[in-house]
Amino acid sequence: MKPRSTGRNTLRRLAVPLSEVFKVLHLKPSVDIMPQVCLSDVNPHILESTCTELREKYGQDKVHYQVCDVRDDAQVEDLFSKAKSSFSKLDLVVNNAGVVDEQDWLKCIDINLNGVIRGSLQGIKHMKKENGGSGGTIVNVASLAGVVPVSYSPAYAASKHGVVGYTRSWAGHPDMKTNDIRFLCLCPAFAKTEILKTKEGQLLGQKMAEEFMKKTGVMSVDQVTQAFTDLIETPDNSGSVMSVTLQGSKLLFQV
Repeated sequence: MKPRSTGRNTLRRLAVPLSEVFKVLHLKPSVDIMPQVCLSDVNPHILESTCTELREKYGQDKVHYQVCDVRDDAQVEDLFSKAKSSFSKLDLVVNNAGVVDEQDWLKCIDINLNGVIRGSLQGIKHMKKENGGSGGTIVNVASLAGVVPVSYSPAYAASKHGVVGYTRSWAGHPDMKTNDIRFLCLCPAFAKTEILKTKEGQLLGQKMAEEFMKKTGVMSVDQVTQAFTDLIETPDNSGSVMSVTLQGSKLLFQV
């Protein structure tokens, strides 16, 4: 049995770490088909302000949120347990937490790669049929640095390459097909998000990064979220890895 497609009208219950990806839901559906979502971020102020805005637009009962550090197994497990309890099941999980820090490379790996692994394992657990789930889609957000070398940020590149490999590997697992669980990966280039605000020492060559950014350009978040929407609305595409640049989106791999 092939993993099912998860289109706009079937997005009912989501667990979405990090608020930027939620901008994909700023579409124009009627409120009655707006999905219920659970947002998570380590920053309580950003999380609360984002959720307040969305609740005003879509209704109090549509938006849930919980502070969570994706480096903490217990916090991630609690987040998913409460989301499952609130929604009865999960249709879509988006793992999108990310940092750039070559000085504290262990932190970089733990958030960017291990956080994705923790979120994916919880998503699998709650989507499996034996646990009361009915399948769903897990989207892991990597980076263009997950498919090309980045000399000024090798630890970051390693973490994102890991996300791509992890996602593709799960997509080919027979248990995912049996449980109708689809794995997808999005690899954006530079976009206007907080991750661009690096401090001195967090990159191994600030000038190299700035020159590369000038060469490639910086996308709007809207361009990334449109690619995200296109990716999840394409049926039977488990294992797909999509890059997103100013020039557009491109399918790189598919299992």
